Amino acid sequence: MSELGKVVLVGAGPGEKGLLTLKGYEYLKQADCIVYDRLLNSDFLELVPLDCEKIYVGKANHCHTVPQDEINQLLYDNAKKHKLVVRLKGGDPYVFGRGGEEALFLQARNVEVEVVPGISSSIAALSSAGIPITHRGLSKGFQVITAHSKKDRISDIDYSQLLDEDITYVFLMGLAHVGDIARGLIAAGRAEDTPAAVISSGTTNHQKKVVGILSTIENQVKEAGLLSPAIIVVGKVVTLSNDLSFFEKRPLFGKKFFLPIIDRFEYSILGGRQQNRPNELKERLISYGADVITAKAGAIEPIKCDLSFISEAKLGDYVVFTSPNGVKSFFWNLYENVGLDVRSLAGYRFACIGKKTANTLMEFGIKADVISEVQNGKDLASNLNEVMEPGASIYWLCQNNTSEDFENTVSKEHVITKIVCYENVEVECDRDENYLSEIQNCDASIFTSGSNVRFGVKNFGNFLPKDVISIGPACSRTIRELGFEVAEEADISSYEGIVECIFNSYMR
Repeated sequence: MSELGKVVLVGAGPGEKGLLTLKGYEYLKQADCIVYDRLLNSDFLELVPLDCEKIYVGKANHCHTVPQDEINQLLYDNAKKHKLVVRLKGGDPYVFGRGGEEALFLQARNVEVEVVPGISSSIAALSSAGIPITHRGLSKGFQVITAHSKKDRISDIDYSQLLDEDITYVFLMGLAHVGDIARGLIAAGRAEDTPAAVISSGTTNHQKKVVGILSTIENQVKEAGLLSPAIIVVGKVVTLSNDLSFFEKRPLFGKKFFLPIIDRFEYSILGGRQQNRPNELKERLISYGADVITAKAGAIEPIKCDLSFISEAKLGDYVVFTSPNGVKSFFWNLYENVGLDVRSLAGYRFACIGKKTANTLMEFGIKADVISEVQNGKDLASNLNEVMEPGASIYWLCQNNTSEDFENTVSKEHVITKIVCYENVEVECDRDENYLSEIQNCDASIFTSGSNVRFGVKNFGNFLPKDVISIGPACSRTIRELGFEVAEEADISSYEGIVECIFNSYMR
């Protein structure tokens, strides 16, 4: 039996996270090592296991981070160390992706290889730009051509073979040569007014395109400032671009937001500690077409805490959670550190801030007795004041830095024991010039907590957009205390409330 691991070449598609195939997703979840390129959605890296080794070999135009020969060797070397190596490649591994070279190299060294096809940008980017690659009466077929040679020069294209007006011609990796391609086609006999388009960052929410004709397309691309990766398409199907551009007609397409996020603590009874889930607010904004620039403002880490109160339950006492992180951190302590289970909690009632926290509690088999409709500590405390007996105790599982609204609103007839079970740990922050420019060019900043505000102001204060969107009153207080104005505040302190607020102010 071979001691070598398996290498799977996975096509990640053209950029949109949802275009990764199910089979590719399953392999990412199992990977021991991932070797990945530049032209990928970085969110794919969140799908791999926590202990997966990540190796970047990305290539930029005129700047090959790792030569192809070295990538081949790297895959082989890691097959010696790992059971499953995933080579994650943009688009499809075999569509000008050099996947065949990698597969042959590994096969010659007795490494088991599998290829998972990916959606090629040659089709997907056109679709998201409203250009069907074939269409009855306009195009009876298509041809995909690389415009990129080994030495970063335009490839040797025989334009005399590209004169059929009923064929769609797609040029990959040719942005720097769009003028040469247009002139080459015209010189070979194509009409100057032949429809042409260039699509930059296709299928992503920062997609841009220009639509024109062969004689004007070069100047249009320069004026628009399109950047690679980009695709050039020539043919009559380009004329459908406006009518079929459903992707670009989503309500928030063209809007860009800066969103600091905190990596949550993910834990389940059977699964233990798990990989972080995607941020729900970010995913929702993306689904509506927005481009979301994120910054990791911190990471939630559980803290070992004293749970001796569990054995001291009195009739009418409440265990209170004001966030899903508190729920998960509490049960991590209960199961992993104390060695108890839900039977030990039989003497208590439970209260949660909002449905999201209550749903997280349900994942551990407990239905909340009290759930605040308004997602803030003040409302939850008011609800408890109405149902709790005088003298009953509250055991509040929370983080080390909490809003005072809950404590200040709870009746003095009740004793609050604050049990810190998790903390927000600072992480390294990216501040390179391009990233700061991206933030500065956003339409607005979105803050979902006071800690996110402090992080944003500390690290990006001079680069934050003028408009600031707040999740609620407590967050807004912090924004104003730090010298910024609140442009919009959600009526309901939740992700749903923020989305509604953004729709009212920024929808096209």
